[in-house]
Amino acid sequence: MSTFQALKDLIKCPDLKSAIGVLNGLFLEHLKTMFYNTFTKPILIKKLRKKDKIKVLFVLHELGSWKTEQLYVEMLKHPSFDAILLVTEKKDVAGHHNKTELENYLNIKGYSYIELNENETIKSKIYPDIIFYQKPYAAEYNKEEWYLSNLYCLFCYVPYGFNPINEVWNMNQSFQNDCWQFYFENELSRYASAKLMDNKGKNCIVTGLPMTDEYLESLDTFRDVWKNQPDKKRIIWAPHHSLPESGYMNNSTFLEYYDFMIKMAEKYKDEVQFVFKPHPLLHDKLLKFWTKTKIDEYYNRWAIMENTQFMDGRYVDLFMTSDAMIHDCGSFTVEYHYTKKPVMFLLKDDNLGNNLPELGRKALDLHYKGRTEKDIEQFINDVIDDKDPMKEQREQFYKDYLLPPHGKTACENIMNSILGLA
Repeated sequence: MSTFQALKDLIKCPDLKSAIGVLNGLFLEHLKTMFYNTFTKPILIKKLRKKDKIKVLFVLHELGSWKTEQLYVEMLKHPSFDAILLVTEKKDVAGHHNKTELENYLNIKGYSYIELNENETIKSKIYPDIIFYQKPYAAEYNKEEWYLSNLYCLFCYVPYGFNPINEVWNMNQSFQNDCWQFYFENELSRYASAKLMDNKGKNCIVTGLPMTDEYLESLDTFRDVWKNQPDKKRIIWAPHHSLPESGYMNNSTFLEYYDFMIKMAEKYKDEVQFVFKPHPLLHDKLLKFWTKTKIDEYYNRWAIMENTQFMDGRYVDLFMTSDAMIHDCGSFTVEYHYTKKPVMFLLKDDNLGNNLPELGRKALDLHYKGRTEKDIEQFINDVIDDKDPMKEQREQFYKDYLLPPHGKTACENIMNSILGLA
């Protein structure tokens, strides 16, 4: 647990007895991880580098945030790795159980995977050398699956998105500090995160991110997920879940523009296709404001209009076959620039850039800004008319900051780093 999280837990304690319990738990956890980092980890690394075949386990619990698929595929091809998928339930306060969607996807792709039966543990069934977790949050995993119960192996971490905010709470989790290798897309991101971490980023390595390797493929390899409507521009609207009173950032502009965006889809039905790509958490966050019936009717409307679609889950094909995007999602601020397409950020105010890391600020500067309905409609018309004055700047940003280092893919860099070849 990070120092930041420890202080938060102590503040929440209702009495002295509870506070003592938290402190005892922290002390034991600290002793375990201190012993692991000081003694166990160096031994495991030395053993790993002598192995002919390294067993790598990917623990998965939802499809949308699985950003190591490309690495898994490349490890399957590599003679030094034995890659395994473990599918489990996501445990979080929102109660999202996306196991079925994930399993359906894995079956369609033909990926083998395993599950833990009752009374089975990772150690008893698999005994991997390395574990990759999707996210660094203990609350999303069963206790026996989390890294503190598996300190007989090494851990590596690939962020499930581009770091949207430059704050301690999301970059200084215990797992991020204790994992063996923590991968970043470039030096700007590595440096910004290292400053916030208790270990000062000693495990942070610039490799590129596996999810971005997909964007480097030739355009004809991407699946066209849009309706067959030639001669229409393709615009994505991707609202975030951080609604007012949601307790998280409060940057979402969905409640300001939900009706207006329907009107835009109707008004420009002959010129534009729209895809409604909300954050997966938006549906449940809306329950504080709307009835479930109203939410479902709204989502369904996007699914049935002549020139619109509703999409969730994986989105690389969607991005790469689009013409533009309108959004207010921090992670997409960087990621959509891999397409080199025009993009608008919907701003609640002009303070967003204050808590962004340097890479995020540079990426945001290359967005057209939407502060009013008029701004949004102007952007839509500019996309229709192919007006894009920031095109060359975005392409330069792509060359300077988004390509993986060393002239290799991110997956190659990560595998070389694990093998000690980097």
